[in-house]
Amino acid sequence: MQSNNNTADSSLKQQNIYSYYAYGLTIRSEICIPEFVCAELDAVASDVTVCVKHDISLDNYLASEILNQYSYLNITLKTATVFVQSMGLIFVEDGNKIVIIPQADASEEIIRLYLVGTVMAILLYQRGLLVLHGSAVEIEGNCAIFLGASGAGKSSTIAALNAHGYSIIADDVAAVNTTKKPNTVYPAFPQIKLGSELCTSLGYDFDSLHFLGLEEKRGYRLKQGFNRTPLPIRRIYTLAFGEEFSITPLKPQQAVMELVRHSRPTTLYYNGGASHFLQCAALAKECGVYRLVRPRNLALLPELVKLVEEHNASDLAATVV
Repeated sequence: MQSNNNTADSSLKQQNIYSYYAYGLTIRSEICIPEFVCAELDAVASDVTVCVKHDISLDNYLASEILNQYSYLNITLKTATVFVQSMGLIFVEDGNKIVIIPQADASEEIIRLYLVGTVMAILLYQRGLLVLHGSAVEIEGNCAIFLGASGAGKSSTIAALNAHGYSIIADDVAAVNTTKKPNTVYPAFPQIKLGSELCTSLGYDFDSLHFLGLEEKRGYRLKQGFNRTPLPIRRIYTLAFGEEFSITPLKPQQAVMELVRHSRPTTLYYNGGASHFLQCAALAKECGVYRLVRPRNLALLPELVKLVEEHNASDLAATVV
């Protein structure tokens, strides 16, 4: 039985099969993933399957010293193991299969939090994509990506741009195809993670947004149409806080190292090897990479939007000339 209902069931032990679209992939799942875009799939067609195994002891798979840790992560291009005490165990296999073994008391929200974030990032990495720890918006038919560690302001930047009419492409996980020219970003899914202070600044009701399993953030699901078409990358910004607004270009070597630093699997403390470095080098060569400095003051977000608009407009004008 297939269902495209985007309302989460209270139990993971359901038999429905859900069909979704995210990151350019068709996904068939045994659990409801309301963050993703619903899709109509035939009986066999899917790029990724998500299945759940119930009533299985985690010590069948992990040693007791690992189970006593808060979390454990092991990544290869073929298989990956993701364990979090509050969530359970997830295997990622060959870039096309996700197996969830939940803790008995794990909530759907906390399982989906890891599934749509870290787990999907690993799966995309296994599929050969360059996965950036960044958020992205569409500007004049192209994509601008904002890179940074957690707390650097990625979500606030794209939320402010979205409030001024720019479409969200991805929040926190930007999947880049470097095999074709121009390099493109696959749209993720229509949701942004927002904190209460940012919600207040943008005029959103924090308590009315979707619970993500985190007390400090909620999920704001975009109301407008979500573009599923891959977009060419025009600008990449690495975010930093400072007293004044500024945008400065990075030298080629700096640009490559920033892309390496803000990409999976580097941010998960794993070395991606030579092929990963070459992907970053190719992207840096094709796209402009800049340092964007902004004050922490959320009241100045409109000025941030104006700065990004002017910077991209100047680039378009130069291209026309």
